[in-house]
Amino acid sequence: MSDTVIRLTVLAVGALAAANTVHAAYVFVRFARQIARRAPHGGLSFWLPAFSSVRDARVWLARWKSVLAAQDPVMIALRLDARTVLTRHFHLTLLSNSWAIALHAIAPRLV
Repeated sequence: MSDTVIRLTVLAVGALAAANTVHAAYVFVRFARQIARRAPHGGLSFWLPAFSSVRDARVWLARWKSVLAAQDPVMIALRLDARTVLTRHFHLTLLSNSWAIALHAIAPRLV
């Protein structure tokens, strides 16, 4: 019986992790498209910077800060979705670990 419970738990956790990965990829694509709309040359300078001085690095960091702290509705929605993905992943990690500990405590010889 516990073998069946473990297998079902592993399948459920795997399915939720896969769904979370797909959602994270979708959020990243939306974020990359938003960066491409905001920056010249499709946002290439954001992803592949070329620093010739410390000032260039500071300017690049300031641009990232301005993008991530933007108050337009698209960026607010992206930040909310990213928090949801991270929270779901953290919750899934804690839940599966807690379930394994509880099952080991209930049936130590079967695990």
